[in-house]
Amino acid sequence: MTRIDGETLRAWRRARGWDVPAMARQLRRASSEPIAAHEGLVRMIRAWEHGKHEISERYELLYRKAAGVSDTEPEGSEDTGTPSETPLALTRPSALSWATPVCDAVLSPTDAARRAAAAVTVFQTRLGDLRRAVGRAQDASLASDYAQLADTLPGLIGEAELAHLRGTAPPGLLELLSDIYAITGWTLIKADSPAAAWTAAQRGLRLAEEADDVLRSAAATRCLSEVHMRARNFGEASRTAFLAATYLDAAPSRDRPAVLCLRGGALLSASAAAARRGDSREAQTSLKAAATCADQLNQDRADLGTVFGPTNVAIHRVAVAVELGDAREAIRRAPEVDLDQMPAHLTERRARFLIDVARGHAQVRDDDAAIGALTEAETIAPDELRNHRLTREVIRDLLTRERRSSGLRALADRCHALA
Repeated sequence: MTRIDGETLRAWRRARGWDVPAMARQLRRASSEPIAAHEGLVRMIRAWEHGKHEISERYELLYRKAAGVSDTEPEGSEDTGTPSETPLALTRPSALSWATPVCDAVLSPTDAARRAAAAVTVFQTRLGDLRRAVGRAQDASLASDYAQLADTLPGLIGEAELAHLRGTAPPGLLELLSDIYAITGWTLIKADSPAAAWTAAQRGLRLAEEADDVLRSAAATRCLSEVHMRARNFGEASRTAFLAATYLDAAPSRDRPAVLCLRGGALLSASAAAARRGDSREAQTSLKAAATCADQLNQDRADLGTVFGPTNVAIHRVAVAVELGDAREAIRRAPEVDLDQMPAHLTERRARFLIDVARGHAQVRDDDAAIGALTEAETIAPDELRNHRLTREVIRDLLTRERRSSGLRALADRCHALA
């Protein structure tokens, strides 16, 4: 029997919604003979999943039995049902895309590390600089500043990979590297490159788990959910979003505001995925659960790249209605969104909301209102508006009813919707 690698073992565990201690308990239940004590199993599982030790045949069989995976099931099979193993087409953005350098760094990390090696001598002495650079990249992501992300992320990825090659891990480094890949994952979702985004998000999750960071593990798992959503794997997106929420059950009580933010964000992802597959009941149930988190949080905030609070829940009420094809409900809900309550730097959320408002108006053929919403979004976050696939979809719909005086064609040209 060929030994299964650590990533596959982790995928089997995560697909069942188990953390490492739960996996240890399942292994003990699955065994008819004495095996290692619970704490020893926890250490062994972490070592196997992080590639520090190869799993023995005996324990692999127990893993398969506990996880319900057949002996003949191939590695990476969709039948495992794991969010991390669903195949995605490995495609890059177009050669002219702003995201090409980022995508290349993710898909060719050794080259990125080689470029970073020329500029880095003692990595630990630059940890403070790296932390500040990651903070700037996070701000750029929340503002949809694609030019800055394209300029800075490849270098950050190179430093992350170089640190791994050197085996250096000062306090806080693993968390920073996880943040770099999480930001990169979200960036590549926006660039319509789900396979590269999946690669980045998986690396972010692996680093977060290696650091035993529950909050970052949840944030990276939610990013994986959004990757599946972009790849139109909506059932998998829902399941992975709920899995992100389960990570937070083990979070320390002192992190309650961040836990509410991350759990609420995961529930909003689950709601959006359910809406896109036409499941109104699950979409509304998840949205209601997210609203409960928002009420408890009672503010709009951004933790680990996750924007959440009462305003984002209101934004998603509009988005879910649009996805379910209820344009009139979306238009009715739109005035409930008070964008002034959201921190000023979160321009991505503002523009994304206005794109959904435009979609709702377009569905009821109120083209002037749709164009007005798109134009307002462009003033708030031009990169978000001009590069989003939904912008192109709604503009192409509007073009079928274009009036020469509308100014729509100029907007379509700026959004690359005429190709």
